[in-house]
Amino acid sequence: MGTYNFLDTDDIIEKATGMSIPEIFEAEGEDGFRDAESQILDSVHAYVRCVISTGGGTVCRIGNWSKLQTGMVIWLDVDPELILKRIEGDTNRPLLQAEDPLQKLKDLLEERKEKYAQADIKIEVTEDMDENTVADLVVRELHDFIDENPPAWKKAKAKAQAEGLDWV
Repeated sequence: MGTYNFLDTDDIIEKATGMSIPEIFEAEGEDGFRDAESQILDSVHAYVRCVISTGGGTVCRIGNWSKLQTGMVIWLDVDPELILKRIEGDTNRPLLQAEDPLQKLKDLLEERKEKYAQADIKIEVTEDMDENTVADLVVRELHDFIDENPPAWKKAKAKAQAEGLDWV
């Protein structure tokens, strides 16, 4: 990630608890997992120069969503069919250990889509895109977003300079 640190909340949860995600779900249920997820997000959301990868369900709690919005939020929009294809055989996803995992993915997306749509940047991931391609696109889109949405102080400085005022 260049000069940015990369943190994955699921990895941090597993290290902090000494349990895998499925073990946490089994012992504590989804609510217990979401509690741990919220605590981890509480401790990392204010970091600077940091990319934080979260699970898709992080947005389900309003408090988590507000913490995410202290930075720039990127939604990697992937069709459920492609997600299922890419995670085939991965048993580390308790919510997808269902009779019909594809329908479960579709249901989860429908439940969360309103929150996802509030992301600053949406990246549509297609089957022909590998991790590096997606990362490159994220970086490009971030640069574009920052260029198109400068901080308020930059706008104020440009306005002051255009009006002939000195800017310290």
